[in-house]
Amino acid sequence: MSEAKVDANVNAGGSTGGSERPSGVSHPVFREAQRSAGATHPGYRREQNEDAFWGDESRGVWVVADGLGGHQAGEIASQTVVEEIQRSSATDRHYEQALRRAHALLVGEETNTTAMGTTAVVVAEDGNYFHIYWVGDSRAYLWTPPTTNSSDETEANTPHGSLKQLTVDHSYVQMLVDSGAINQEEAACHPNRHVITRCIGGSTNPTLEIDRASFAWNPGQKLLLCSDGLSNDVSAEEICQILAKNTDNQRASELLVAAALDAGGRDNITVQVINSPDSAIPNDENLNSCTPPRPPVSQQISSFPRTLPARIATIVIIFSMGVYAAWQLLNG
Repeated sequence: MSEAKVDANVNAGGSTGGSERPSGVSHPVFREAQRSAGATHPGYRREQNEDAFWGDESRGVWVVADGLGGHQAGEIASQTVVEEIQRSSATDRHYEQALRRAHALLVGEETNTTAMGTTAVVVAEDGNYFHIYWVGDSRAYLWTPPTTNSSDETEANTPHGSLKQLTVDHSYVQMLVDSGAINQEEAACHPNRHVITRCIGGSTNPTLEIDRASFAWNPGQKLLLCSDGLSNDVSAEEICQILAKNTDNQRASELLVAAALDAGGRDNITVQVINSPDSAIPNDENLNSCTPPRPPVSQQISSFPRTLPARIATIVIIFSMGVYAAWQLLNG
């Protein structure tokens, strides 16, 4: 794996072969936690790291933010998001409102010469479920170990498990994919894949749209949160391999960063890896609620009314519409 200049302490940890732990990787304040860990690196082409991340296992919340605007502007923007998520985690746990507060602060602090913005992905846990809130192209993935079979075409199935992207990018390239103009393979190497259509802050976004989704944990799964410095340069197969071979999440986080550095380190790189809770039980539920307006219909999951009166009402409506249509047909 790649080596880089050291700017933070690196903890000792287990090894899974000949790969060395990458230097220059920054650690979060919660590095001693058991279920989750993360790492960040400025990459080889950026003067400073505009990413920020944070997590609190006791409160079940994690965030990755990727600052925009260059130099201090992006760093301030991403840190503002982290601070608002921290504040919310200690009070109301209303993380959508926390992102909106960050947006208002950043829009209010902009000047004619400095535009500050950031993408963000937040995970908040609720027992055996977790909720994701995101803006921009920072992503959340769900890794499932190879013992679980899946026929889901949106997952990358490998001998090292499956990786499913849970978020949908707010980006120009994703718009092209949604419209059918290009496929996923073309999107991966599109020259405009860094162009986003939504961010926190930014003078072109007076109001903030936040997408959210809720999922159920299954035993053995891991969540991966990352900035596009990882997702743009490291394949799903390589991510699966690293997660499968490294049960130590700190080790896995650093090797994921190292893989992005090996691919060129063209951007800031930030990752967090989170284990499913010990209380997780096998659950067939996939997506419990999803409110983003953007994903194509094929990615949206609707739920049939669960109560008996609602089902009866639905059947009556469908039957009435059918009778009316038949009457109209018979009467020309």
